[in-house]
Amino acid sequence: MSDSMGADLDGIPWGRPHWLVFASTSAGFLLWGLITSLGYIIYPEFHDPAYIALVAAMPLLGDVVLSRLSDVFVGRKRAFIATMSLYAAGSIIVALDVLYASMNIALFLVGYALATFAVEGEVPVSLAFIAEVAPSTRRERALILATNFDNVGAALAAAIAFLAYGSTSSYSAEALSIVGAALAALAAVAVIRSMMPESVRWLRAKGRAADAAAEESRMGVPRSASPAKSVEPTVGFLGRYSFLAALGISQYLTYGLMAFVVADYFFSGESLNLVVLVANAAAALAGAAASLVAERIGSVRFALLSYGGGLIAMAPIVAWALYFPVTWAFYPLLALNMAFSEFAWATRIVYEPALFPTERRAFMVGLVRVVPIAAYSASAYLTSSMSEAAFLAYNAALWALGAAASTAWRFLGYDVSMAPLELTGSPRRARV
Repeated sequence: MSDSMGADLDGIPWGRPHWLVFASTSAGFLLWGLITSLGYIIYPEFHDPAYIALVAAMPLLGDVVLSRLSDVFVGRKRAFIATMSLYAAGSIIVALDVLYASMNIALFLVGYALATFAVEGEVPVSLAFIAEVAPSTRRERALILATNFDNVGAALAAAIAFLAYGSTSSYSAEALSIVGAALAALAAVAVIRSMMPESVRWLRAKGRAADAAAEESRMGVPRSASPAKSVEPTVGFLGRYSFLAALGISQYLTYGLMAFVVADYFFSGESLNLVVLVANAAAALAGAAASLVAERIGSVRFALLSYGGGLIAMAPIVAWALYFPVTWAFYPLLALNMAFSEFAWATRIVYEPALFPTERRAFMVGLVRVVPIAAYSASAYLTSSMSEAAFLAYNAALWALGAAASTAWRFLGYDVSMAPLELTGSPRRARV
């Protein structure tokens, strides 16, 4: 595909079709936050590190299978319809387990696995979808704000659990309340997804010119010229993958370990729910600001700020564990670290869909996510025997990995902010 093929799409002003895709992906991330939080919030019901490791590993298959199907065959819109059906089915199984099987662990994990297969598999498709539909000048803002609803969903799940446990002291009541909220949100999701367009870029990549033209006519009338900027890739696909995998390991593990696993291993009851609530509320607030910062300073400097800031923010948390381990003092330190975690997440989701071509975009994002998810599953199990100070020091080391990768990209990589996907995802050009 030539460099100019996306200029017409980048020149279309933001309108109703863009809002529909944004609303659909935002709702999907809200459900992702609700559903994935469920497995961690009811950990005390089963209280086994192997359970946490299994819960952490469940998204792996969805990332690879659903993203591949989206790229090769079903597209973006139909993938969303399929995932919506799957996480509805998984949520219903969990609800039936709570109501009629007294939280049988095998039945719960079947329902949870089906739901997380869908919601996690939807993530790479969502990133590809938003990036392909949004004009280049709005792409970063749309990606960051839509995906921030994951934090909103996780914070909502923690708030629901906090209230349910406070009134019943029952983890079954927590689970049923969260699943009920997820099922209620599905009605709105179904309506939105029935009206949204298909990705014109994906249709073009598949050679479906007539379908692409029909969808493009729904998107709006392009301006006379695209305001997007030019960029030349300086790193090959293997280097891009390695960079994104390092960022993913650093951010995904530090977010999950600090937002969920630290609560499961070192807190219980209402304190557990409060840790999850504080962590995700802080991340949600930071996510609202992240898009403005990223647009102002560019993706390269934003990566350095995010991962370097996260590393620095771990120092007072480790000092807290060593010298002042009072529970109330942990919450503001956690909130600060999770704010940088959200900035790091924003860095990832700006780069991931931008560094690969349309015909392989969702699948490559899925493959990037496989590495941190597998590492997270292993870490969730192995850290169960660590002291709190050692656990936090391990998180600091993970932040250092992301800071090192961001520094390397500063000298070797390139800025993707405001640039067309046809340029940012193209192969590195040979020097002449």
